[in-house]
Amino acid sequence: MFQNVKTAPSGSAGAKQRSSKRAAVKKWQYRIGAFICGLLTGLSVTLGFPSFMCAAAASLAGDNSPAVFLGTLLAFILNRGIEAGIVQICSVLVITAIHFIDPLGDKRDEPVYRSLVVSGVLMLFSCVITAAIPGDFYHASMRMINSLLAGCTVFITMTIRTASKRSGIYDLTGINGVFAGMLCIIAVSITASVNLFVVNLGRTIGAFILLQAARRYRSFGGAVAGALTACGVLICDPSLARNTLLLATAGLICGVFVQFGRLAEVMSFLVTALISLVAVGINGDTYHMFADIVAGSLMFLMIPSDKIKRMGKRISGFRSTPELIGQTTAARLMLAGQTLGEIRRQLDMVTVTMDRNTASRTASSEVRRCVCTDCPSYRLCFEKNDSTAGAFDKLQMILDCGGSITDEQVRSNVGCCDRPALVCEAFNDLEKHILEDKAENIRMKELRTMLTDQLLSMEDILSDLSYRSSQVHSIDTGLSESVREQLAVMGYRGARVCVYVDNDLCCRADAFIKGSFSGDIAMLTASVSSILDCDMGLPDITGDNGITRISFAELPAFTAETAVFSASASGEYSGDSYDIFDVDGCEKYLVLSDGMGTGKRARLDSSFTVSLSRKLITSGLSLTTVHRLVSSMLRVKGWEESFATMDILRLDLCGGRASLLKAGAVSSWLCRDGSAMPLGEISFPAGILSDCPPDKCEIKLFDGDLIIMTSDGADDVSSQLIADTAAASDGCDINELVQQLGEFVNDRRKGMRGDDITIMAVRIGTQKE
Repeated sequence: MFQNVKTAPSGSAGAKQRSSKRAAVKKWQYRIGAFICGLLTGLSVTLGFPSFMCAAAASLAGDNSPAVFLGTLLAFILNRGIEAGIVQICSVLVITAIHFIDPLGDKRDEPVYRSLVVSGVLMLFSCVITAAIPGDFYHASMRMINSLLAGCTVFITMTIRTASKRSGIYDLTGINGVFAGMLCIIAVSITASVNLFVVNLGRTIGAFILLQAARRYRSFGGAVAGALTACGVLICDPSLARNTLLLATAGLICGVFVQFGRLAEVMSFLVTALISLVAVGINGDTYHMFADIVAGSLMFLMIPSDKIKRMGKRISGFRSTPELIGQTTAARLMLAGQTLGEIRRQLDMVTVTMDRNTASRTASSEVRRCVCTDCPSYRLCFEKNDSTAGAFDKLQMILDCGGSITDEQVRSNVGCCDRPALVCEAFNDLEKHILEDKAENIRMKELRTMLTDQLLSMEDILSDLSYRSSQVHSIDTGLSESVREQLAVMGYRGARVCVYVDNDLCCRADAFIKGSFSGDIAMLTASVSSILDCDMGLPDITGDNGITRISFAELPAFTAETAVFSASASGEYSGDSYDIFDVDGCEKYLVLSDGMGTGKRARLDSSFTVSLSRKLITSGLSLTTVHRLVSSMLRVKGWEESFATMDILRLDLCGGRASLLKAGAVSSWLCRDGSAMPLGEISFPAGILSDCPPDKCEIKLFDGDLIIMTSDGADDVSSQLIADTAAASDGCDINELVQQLGEFVNDRRKGMRGDDITIMAVRIGTQKE
């Protein structure tokens, strides 16, 4: 269940107002961006001919296409005149009208439809202009070529955008890489038509992309980006292509110096480009070309690296063998889980069929079928005498009440019976066999139920493992090798390392070494951060069977500050148990459990629940699977009833999300903007019944959020007062706040029959730059 969190009316009004302002600002940003695109595409040229890319920009802008029209109109007014851009201006106007008229409804979002509309409209107006103003073959052919190129641009851009939205990561494998290269050429050709003072915007952007590609893909990326930039400039202005071709060589060489840092990469790029320009020979474009390279290099150094890195994480390189193995493993685990699910469903069908057959069997029906049908008086007793069936039901009632049938009871109830002694014996014997069969069926049903629970748990575990395997994206074998070499320098040879980006675009590195790790953790963390070019947190180190796992994760965007207050009602043992721990550097868990009753027995159940939950969570299982396994263990832990509440809060500090699972636990509270709202619904404790799903909800986290979790030691009034007090304590130290809340609850329950009380609080913040 996804719980959409809203604050109290006053806070809700402020939140809505801020949300509407952000939406308005974003809308105007899109409009301004569309206007700039219209202006740039209106100024662009293709082989010396005015480009038709403004029509492609209008189609891709959607609801902001009027802004593209205004930008295109302004471009031709300032540059060539409206008569020179009559085809472009009319086409943009018609494409805008088609978008808002919406003739085909949902078909308009398909890439093929959009591209055909753009090419068709441009060709139509091109033919009209050619017929109205006869010209040479060159102009007519260039109009056709530009029309097709604009349609292809729309198709490629929408295909790339659709592929990126599907998984959040754009993969450069196969045709996707070709599309990305073509889009890069088109973007460079459009911007290369614009000169800002002595700087060519297209070549500047190309130099910037080259440095970024070299940083990620080393020499290969730099050379490819340089070649794509040269192609884009060639399409715009062939006279500039001679010097631009040198970018491929400069990108190939600067990729070697990436390992020495950004400054070394830029300096090697500038020196190589300068030497290449001098070697080719000084011409009229030499100084402009070097100015473009310098401008692109400055842009590379000035733009914050975290912005570029986050965008780069959305692009995955060519799939490596570990990545393919990970996807294959995820698929096989999913298939195994589906197979177990099919077996479980067949067992359920067997159980239902056996229950139905056993319930329909009675001694009276069996006596009639096995004994009476062979009797010569059968027709007389059952077909001609309607009271015989009712008499058999009376005899069955006697057996159902625990009694036994005698000959006299058969004679008195079934007067037409010729063999009362035989019928009496059959009733008693068959009832005994039916009870034995029912008892055996109950025993087998319990075994099938236990097997079904185990299969369901295994299915959930496989599903969780499959999900974890599928979270690995964009494995970087080069960086993995660099981290492995760093571990070898520190004395840990033969380490296995994997550097990858997960679904939250968080950079991670997992290293497995033989034996234990006894080196300098801070030094290793600094080295890994330098290699990966991002700030990594201190690693989680775990070991088993002589193998140690060192897991690094990028410092999350959010922080979590926690505090706990716990008090026992008896002053000796508290029935509440809790734990706070981190997993993989980006996840923090708060676990709270309250055992049945108070004292030592309650403490045993709650501590068992908390410790087992931690072990299962750290092994990579989801909250739902953890609840199922803990509940199963509590049901079979002993002869006596054993159940406890489960209250688990999972904080995803990279994605800014919180997930709550509650089984019999009281509501938690979210304090935001001075107001508080409850989280969680009514549910049963773990271990009480076999099929009791927990309550789950998920919320989005913001800076300053405060989440309060309590055990049932606080009544409803105290819980509400705790939430209101916490919501009003903006900026208060969280440890002092929790202590104050605990003392407040203890003061309220003086003189009353008390219960153990535990209060856990977590305050969300953001990482300081």
